[in-house]
Amino acid sequence: MNGIRVCRTRAGLASIRESDTELVIWPRSLPSSLQAWIDQTDPINLPDIRILVKPREHLPALNHSLDKSGLRAGDMRDRLVGDINDLVIEFADITRSEDVDVRLERISHDACWKFHRDSIETRLIMTYRGPTTEWVKHAHAEQAIDEQREYEGPLERLGDGDVAIFKGSDASPNRGIVHRSPPIEGTGLTRLLLCLNQRTDASPEPWV
Repeated sequence: MNGIRVCRTRAGLASIRESDTELVIWPRSLPSSLQAWIDQTDPINLPDIRILVKPREHLPALNHSLDKSGLRAGDMRDRLVGDINDLVIEFADITRSEDVDVRLERISHDACWKFHRDSIETRLIMTYRGPTTEWVKHAHAEQAIDEQREYEGPLERLGDGDVAIFKGSDASPNRGIVHRSPPIEGTGLTRLLLCLNQRTDASPEPWV
């Protein structure tokens, strides 16, 4: 499907390495108890953190950051941390990265609402709460970029719980998946978004 693949397992995300592949989606659902806990957590206690870590050192770094954010420790938080840790390790293996830039963002405004291509090589995203990332197929990419809020063409959305890994414009000039964060300003909704990147000059200092 013109550079778009769907996989059945987390390991299938590695097909993003193939030269003709620009987006891989792993459709899945979180356990219902974990999803309910995330959805019912007071937004003020949802984390908004960014750390640069070595994959095998991710667990203590993330737990330390979550302690500071006010997200209460317990079985459900452990399950969330475990899921993120699995994705961090998978992303590091796929991209052959010694360090991973991990963002777990609490979003209640129109962050990155414009259709755009990311200036990165490879990125993994997963929405744990709220509306999911929207994207357009190549045939409509330039139209979406040109029209922005006026765009009324075909629009794709990740499913609840889906994990996506995609290439940006740094991987191949004039290519990369055109996407946006769904506009939610004024809706009262709060998203919790996981974003994994390779290390860049914009990354924070390594966690120690």
